[in-house]
Amino acid sequence: MSGIYIHIPFCAKKCFYCDFYTTLSLKHKKDYLIALSQEIKLRKNYIKNKEIETIYFGGGTPSLIKPSEIQSLISEIIKIFNVKNNVEITLEVNPDDINLQYVKALKNTDINRISIGLQSFSNEDLKLMNRRHQSEENNKAVKLLQNQGYTNLSGDLIYGLPKMNIEGWKNNLKKFFALNISHLSAYHLTYEPNTVFSKFLKKGKIKEVSEDKSIQQFELLISEAKKHNFVHYETSNFAKEGQYSKHNSAYWKQTHYIGIGASAHSYNGNSRQFNVSNISNYIKKVREGKCFFEKENLSIRDQYNDNIITSLRTMWGLDLIYLKENFPRKYYDFLIEKSEKLIAQKLVIKENESLKITAKGKFIEDSILLELFFE
Repeated sequence: MSGIYIHIPFCAKKCFYCDFYTTLSLKHKKDYLIALSQEIKLRKNYIKNKEIETIYFGGGTPSLIKPSEIQSLISEIIKIFNVKNNVEITLEVNPDDINLQYVKALKNTDINRISIGLQSFSNEDLKLMNRRHQSEENNKAVKLLQNQGYTNLSGDLIYGLPKMNIEGWKNNLKKFFALNISHLSAYHLTYEPNTVFSKFLKKGKIKEVSEDKSIQQFELLISEAKKHNFVHYETSNFAKEGQYSKHNSAYWKQTHYIGIGASAHSYNGNSRQFNVSNISNYIKKVREGKCFFEKENLSIRDQYNDNIITSLRTMWGLDLIYLKENFPRKYYDFLIEKSEKLIAQKLVIKENESLKITAKGKFIEDSILLELFFE
């Protein structure tokens, strides 16, 4: 099982929390789409003809690209790679890009999963984040997609925002679950370097939410999701049974993947590749057949730590048999020794040859991961 991620960097407006590589100009769109198609051809041997089970268009704002242009890239991937018949193909969209004409055009593509950047149902929150849509557009976009037959929908929400209180977050969750969406990705705001929010924080224009409020909002998220029969299958992801994101689940299970486009990352088990984070340079280098990426060869220690980071965030946990069979014995012994104290504290549990973080441990997850890292 493998996946392909395609980065569409174009945005109409830059969100204040975003640290992904994006551009507000569409002047390179035509050349960029040509470069994406060229890179698809160049990367066909990266994962040694493994079957492709997921394709994901992220950004940026992929919904700024015409559905027919998205389909051209899908068709190119199907032509080049060994793509599974029931491949999951996800498209990220902004609510204000969704209208009847757009959705009808979307129905002519192979897209079968939509991820909607809702972020909040509060206009005050949306304005604070510099989002370009209003809360009422969330409802319109979701209902329009559902009315046109899209049932495999995911929505993003952000909590831990400055000034967000527990009632505001509760209202966001109430409105989300009322829309009958089957998947929720809920992320706590992080102040990434060089973002507008990070600069505001340093200048004292906004204040970071307190740790107590963060925990309260996370607790509410977990309890409300459970109340609506959502499975908490990864730290920030919740879904109805059987509606988990196959693409993201593949990342967390150490599956190999190819990243296509400016700033996209790839992983094949032994190394990672990082495409150049500049659209002009990316187009130029791909066109000229020059190296458009940096490569990092992963040591055994790197691979072990990667496994810790990704697997322990999920409900499936870390596969101890996989660890024992694929790593030198010292790594397995180290993990068992380090986990004994955490098990005694009821922060992790050993179950069916897997190590899992408990509900109690979820609140200090980063500390647990650091404890289990091999330095």
